[in-house]
Amino acid sequence: MFKFRDNVVFRFNLLVIFFFTTWAVIIMGSAAIIMFKEREFWSVIKGRFVRENVAVEPYRGNILNDNGELMVSTLPLYKIHLDFVYKNKKDLKDERNIQSKRDSLWTNEIGALCDGLHEIFPEKSAEDFRRDLSYGYRNKKRYHWLYNRKISYTQYQRIKKLPIINSGTKYSGIIVEEEIQRKNIFGDIGMSTFGIVRKTTDKNKNEIEEINGLEKKYDTYLRGTPGVGRREKTGGRFILKVDKQPENGMDLQTTINSEMLDICENEVEKVLKKYHLPAGWAILMETHSGDIKAIVNLTKLSQGNYAETIENIPNNPTPNHALCRLMEPGSIFKTIALTAALEDGRLTTQDSVLAYKSKVAFFGKQKVTDEMYRDNGTGKYSMSEALKYSSNISMVQYIKKAYAKNPEEYTNRLKYFGLTDNYNLIDSEATPYLTEPGTKRWNGFSLNSMSYGYAVGMTGINMLAFYNTIANGGKQMKPRLVKAVVNNGEIVEEYPTKVLNTHLISKETTDAVTGLLIDVVNGKDGTGKRAKSEKMLIAGKTGTANIPNSITGKYDNSEKMMSFCGFFPADKPQYTLLIQMMFDAKQDTRPDSLKIKLGGGSTAAVAFKEIAEKIMAHQYDAPVEEAKDTINNHEPKIKAGNIQDAAYLLDELNIKTAKANKGDKTWGTANFEENGTYTFKEREMDIEVVPNVQGMGAKDATYLMEQRGLKVEIDGYGSVKSQSIPAGRKTRKGETVRLVLRP
Repeated sequence: MFKFRDNVVFRFNLLVIFFFTTWAVIIMGSAAIIMFKEREFWSVIKGRFVRENVAVEPYRGNILNDNGELMVSTLPLYKIHLDFVYKNKKDLKDERNIQSKRDSLWTNEIGALCDGLHEIFPEKSAEDFRRDLSYGYRNKKRYHWLYNRKISYTQYQRIKKLPIINSGTKYSGIIVEEEIQRKNIFGDIGMSTFGIVRKTTDKNKNEIEEINGLEKKYDTYLRGTPGVGRREKTGGRFILKVDKQPENGMDLQTTINSEMLDICENEVEKVLKKYHLPAGWAILMETHSGDIKAIVNLTKLSQGNYAETIENIPNNPTPNHALCRLMEPGSIFKTIALTAALEDGRLTTQDSVLAYKSKVAFFGKQKVTDEMYRDNGTGKYSMSEALKYSSNISMVQYIKKAYAKNPEEYTNRLKYFGLTDNYNLIDSEATPYLTEPGTKRWNGFSLNSMSYGYAVGMTGINMLAFYNTIANGGKQMKPRLVKAVVNNGEIVEEYPTKVLNTHLISKETTDAVTGLLIDVVNGKDGTGKRAKSEKMLIAGKTGTANIPNSITGKYDNSEKMMSFCGFFPADKPQYTLLIQMMFDAKQDTRPDSLKIKLGGGSTAAVAFKEIAEKIMAHQYDAPVEEAKDTINNHEPKIKAGNIQDAAYLLDELNIKTAKANKGDKTWGTANFEENGTYTFKEREMDIEVVPNVQGMGAKDATYLMEQRGLKVEIDGYGSVKSQSIPAGRKTRKGETVRLVLRP
């Protein structure tokens, strides 16, 4: 009995083994068939429907000026397509109903749609739109261009309101693809400080992200958090379906003032162009707060024009000269040297030194030279004369008199002044250095050299911060470039003004030094006389420093830095300003009429005066009542551009227009006639040639240029005064056109 039961169990086990073995063979066989015989078929099926998780990039936060207005922004561009076929395999009745609704819309409203598209894109007629869209509809195209170029956010918003499209995605079949573009609103101005974010490749051709400036320092706030989406391929195209929305980046509000930035750039560029100089930069600081209102870094490009750039090219060894370039400052350092001696009680303004009768003197084996000499008949140079005539020989005597027995006291005072501080305004800001006793750099000539701005390495921002302390009566402010991080209008992180030392320098000393600096500008034959203004009192110091030859490393007078640093109005300082410009004899292409000997007084001081006067004029805020003209009737000035918009606006203001002259064109000029009526003159806008955008605002001019595939650089604000590519020339996509705008 037990033997029979054993046989049954044995046979049952065999049956189970046979069943599972057979099933395994079938599965493996089916897999083999799919893998080999039917591989091509299933590959096609896979290609029709693909899912994969992808990161949905957020909008990067904006960089704003001191008034919360855009300086750098993430601007979306859109590609608009249409799917003329609606599919719903799960609900065929829904598919038929929706497709029927679509057919009705396209039959009845295509004309109105095409008329609306022509208004938005006037270079293409309504009939051309109708012909193109009718072709896509008849042939049941799944991915048909609505308009075959990328469009702006404003244009996209207008398109959404058009017939058919305003019925929604389901009924119109609209497919919207967004592309993010990081753009400096004012072209390259401020680029070296704001920074860039772009994709590039390393030496191994791997894609990397290049980021610098404020974009890098505040990247954690600006970047935002990516979302999650699924990329599904259907009908031969990929569609992104978002599962988790991204969190857009926060905004960065800076202390930069757009108008002041523009003033600084224009005036520095004028001097650079006049003397064909390779580079120049400026920093403007609000005295009482330490807020940086403007930073300009201009470099001469190979084409001969000047621009801000972060590229490592000739004349541009650093992406930001003002913050990242360490240099021997030359004579603008003399102010610091005398301030140290006065504050330490080693000298008084009544002290004097020998006035050498030659422009050359030797201190031991060290040769020291002066650029100018004035004999006052006494054989002595007062402290005011030493600074006013920028006498190196006198400065050596003063500082040796004060610190020869204890040079460490001098360097300690300079460090106390904050001259070795790194303010870390941007990540790549350089750290200044001093030559100190007991170090390898120190030698028997170091103290002499440090009296007139050599044997030290300074950044522009450190020099400016010191002069600002003098202007501020001894109160040391920390330079501030960013006010706050803002999210949806609410402050997330605030960076208030910061007093580093309420009495870094005594009021007695700062008053004395201010008087010396006023004499440099306003005294007879002072080196800073070209900075003198009839509108206000200016205090400052010139500087002209030799730079070691970049090849030999020796001082051969072929390269120099020319500076002016000071504050205005000197009797009640509001702003402190540093301007520095480079000269390179190897690049000297000046005409003979301009081949004067250049220095800080003939270059940087000139720009300083112009900037100071324009900044103070910009500050003047008269009552509105004073601006009213009760005698003459002034009509609004209309920029060249979209004359249909201009006509609409004038009609709304009840201002007479010659409607018959408007025609059906979009672009042109509006002119006010003697009879009190506006007339309109049209401009032909061939899509294949570079348009004439002179007189237009930045918005219209940029739109027309980018519409033709050109990249746009904006210089200044106001209306277009010139364009680097002449109107009428055939367009070359990808070419850069520079538009110069002026008020």
